[in-house]
Amino acid sequence: ALPTNSWLALIVRLLMTFVVSMTAPLIVVPCGEMIEGKLGIGVDEVRKRIAVRVLLCMLCMIVSEHAPGFVHVVSFIGCFCASIIGFVLPPLFCIQLRHNTRKDSMAKTTMDFISYCDVGALVIGIITTILTSTMTFGEMRKSQQQ
Repeated sequence: ALPTNSWLALIVRLLMTFVVSMTAPLIVVPCGEMIEGKLGIGVDEVRKRIAVRVLLCMLCMIVSEHAPGFVHVVSFIGCFCASIIGFVLPPLFCIQLRHNTRKDSMAKTTMDFISYCDVGALVIGIITTILTSTMTFGEMRKSQQQ
């Protein structure tokens, strides 16, 4: 834990507040728009849109405050999503683009060196996702047993 009365702790808390302040709209606005669309709330119904977004923020705050081990749940979801986005999707998209390009140009369908590299990166990404998610899930279970 950080010391409570040092300048370093104050800077860290201010920077964490800044990060949350800057990233919350990036999460709340699209999620709120999806909920508004499902509820049939129009663009001109400003009060209802504000109510939906405030309730969304309140719900997130209540869940994060009262859910046991919420930090571990968030770390598991973050680990899984970051691994998928960083290590699995890029080589998968490269494979898909290469396949579509070859299909359109009627070129040879044999795999070349870059295709093998993409498949290798995809396999490594899947293994990395499984390992990191398993490790994080194990830590989450271990902390709940204590």
